[in-house]
Amino acid sequence: MPPPDALDADSIAAQLGTAYTAIDPGERARHPALIAEIRQPGDIAGEALRLAGGRHAVTVVAADVPGALSLIAGALTAHGFDIETGDLFMVRRPVAQRTAPRGGRFAPPRGRPGMPAARPMPSRGASQPVELLLDRFVVRGTADADPWDAIRPDLERAFTLLAAGDAEGAQTLIIEGIGRTLPRGETPARAMEPVAIEIDTASDPDATVLTIAGVDERGFLFEFANALAMLQVSIRRAEVRTVDAASHDRFWVTTRDGSKLDDPARLEELRVVAVLIRQFTQLLPLAPDPGQALRQFGALARSMLAFGERRDAIAELADERVLETLAAALGVSRYLWEDFLRFQHENLFPVLTDRPAMDAGKQVEQLQEELRAAGPPDVDTLNAFKDRELFRIDLRHISGRTGFVDFSHELSDLAEVVVGEAAAQTERALRARHGSPRLTSGAPCRWTIAALGKFGGREIGFASDLELLTVYEGQGETDGTEPIPNAAYFEDFVHGVRDAIHAPREGIFELDLRLRPHGDNSSLANSIDQCRAYYAVRGEAMQFERMALVRLRRVAGDVGLGRTLEALRDAFVYSGASLDIPGLLHMRERQAGELVAEGSRNAKHSSGGLVDIEYFVQTLQIVAGATEPSVRTPNTLAAIAALAETGHVGYDDAVKLPEAYSFLRRLIGALRVVRGNARDLTIPPVGSREFEYLSRRLFYETPEALATAIDVRMEYAASLWRQLPVE
Repeated sequence: MPPPDALDADSIAAQLGTAYTAIDPGERARHPALIAEIRQPGDIAGEALRLAGGRHAVTVVAADVPGALSLIAGALTAHGFDIETGDLFMVRRPVAQRTAPRGGRFAPPRGRPGMPAARPMPSRGASQPVELLLDRFVVRGTADADPWDAIRPDLERAFTLLAAGDAEGAQTLIIEGIGRTLPRGETPARAMEPVAIEIDTASDPDATVLTIAGVDERGFLFEFANALAMLQVSIRRAEVRTVDAASHDRFWVTTRDGSKLDDPARLEELRVVAVLIRQFTQLLPLAPDPGQALRQFGALARSMLAFGERRDAIAELADERVLETLAAALGVSRYLWEDFLRFQHENLFPVLTDRPAMDAGKQVEQLQEELRAAGPPDVDTLNAFKDRELFRIDLRHISGRTGFVDFSHELSDLAEVVVGEAAAQTERALRARHGSPRLTSGAPCRWTIAALGKFGGREIGFASDLELLTVYEGQGETDGTEPIPNAAYFEDFVHGVRDAIHAPREGIFELDLRLRPHGDNSSLANSIDQCRAYYAVRGEAMQFERMALVRLRRVAGDVGLGRTLEALRDAFVYSGASLDIPGLLHMRERQAGELVAEGSRNAKHSSGGLVDIEYFVQTLQIVAGATEPSVRTPNTLAAIAALAETGHVGYDDAVKLPEAYSFLRRLIGALRVVRGNARDLTIPPVGSREFEYLSRRLFYETPEALATAIDVRMEYAASLWRQLPVE
């Protein structure tokens, strides 16, 4: 005897009407048994029947919980099944008087911010009917696989998560599969296809009919159904039709409580979201990791829709060039998402939609002018400007608008403007308290800030820190009502500059002050006489400090004092005094042993890493620079070119050195942007999922091709030491 809440084929047909009765009677006869299997929100039932032409009819039944259709459509896509048609129905089943579901009480919904929580099915004593999804798809696969057998394990896990309120976990499970089936890192051969959207509020008395026509895109139904759930919109019925790669989909939608959806603002929101998602899924092949792009796009949409003031701004994103940039960024970088998209919408929208700023770089003078116009000259304005410009420059590079060299120059120019403004703000605050610093003679005490490392060489990359050296002219005291010695003034000055520049995360525009005389054991600022004594041929500076000074460059403060410091550098670095090559080799061995985890390979510090090329070039510069002023440049690529021009680098090395250097810089940049970690430069194991993503980010056809490229460059870099005399 059937349970009291059972449905037979005739009662189902009476509910669903002619669209349902068009399905083969033999299939419909099997549906009551599937419906009977659904007793609680986490349950799911289904089957697949073979059709002619290598197709299958797949029927899935589940509780109507927000996000359910998204998971079902996503699972089919994730397992490589193309949906030719889909008929999606809502079945009402009467409630039986029954005990609590198996496993005890339902877990209370625990939806995350912006995520819908599952609605428990009624328990004993409830009077309203239970609503179930009955979704039938006709699909075509690449092999003779049973679609239900393929998707069932993933759906069972996903629906268990969804019923427990973990909608994000359920979606992540499905998205990972979708990402594996989408083409990766390829530019679509066609231009962005138009999307036709029709909204009909008149033909159906109970629901609004939304019709979407365009080129069929994998992942669209998954993401669109999910977006509707975020918008608190229920799909009461749907028809999905795909013919010759063109889709024509119709959705009968209501509010979550079943009311007619006819508010003009909400209907326009539906239209914009539908266009945005359809176009975004067209561009997923641009993303090195389409699964990550899809996941982060969904999170972005949820975050946007959670704020009413952001709904109008969604339309600004429906631009092909904007969406190309968004697809590339979301598909490659976790730190861009975490640092900007989730927390700083006010930065995201103006940057993405400002086409001139995205398509062209900015000179230092333009950056300075825009910073002055950005707001009051305070720390908040400075850091908001810095973060916005960092985001813009990163996006320009990720989206292919800039190459490696221009990207480094743009970041370095921004850093120069930011350091200069931080110094100016700090100087104003100190002068207001203590007056201006003066020498014992009464003359103004000048100061300068020099950059070292990659900042000095205008070679900043993703997640680079800023190495600085601050120098003032000499002893004395300030001339204010609360005078202090110049040494104390400039100690406070460096503290102020450091505090004014906020690092978005560790290592990104974080100030590194260790390359000053006596390092961490000394004052933060030094007088020019202290530098002159320390950086003397017989001074206390170590050999590695001599090499570091190769990249010194004035970036702020008094130009004349900066030139004095650079001349002091030249006298010390290019004095002609010999270098201890065995000592350098010993230092490199210690780095490889102490800074590289056992059994791993580090793109910077392992044998053959970036440091080998940098040390080799700096060594040649120091040797040749004693008689060849042209090689005295802080930029590594410019130094290689000058060394080749003066005959200190042979023809083969003149070709291989810049190529290997640029390759390792791009490798390090890719590791940083994918991981969002400035310090972890460990190359993932070949064959791992992370290495596969890395190969896509660097545009290699296969992970094996990238592995070979790494081996070739690092073996070459390690061999450079054999060119140097070790006696």
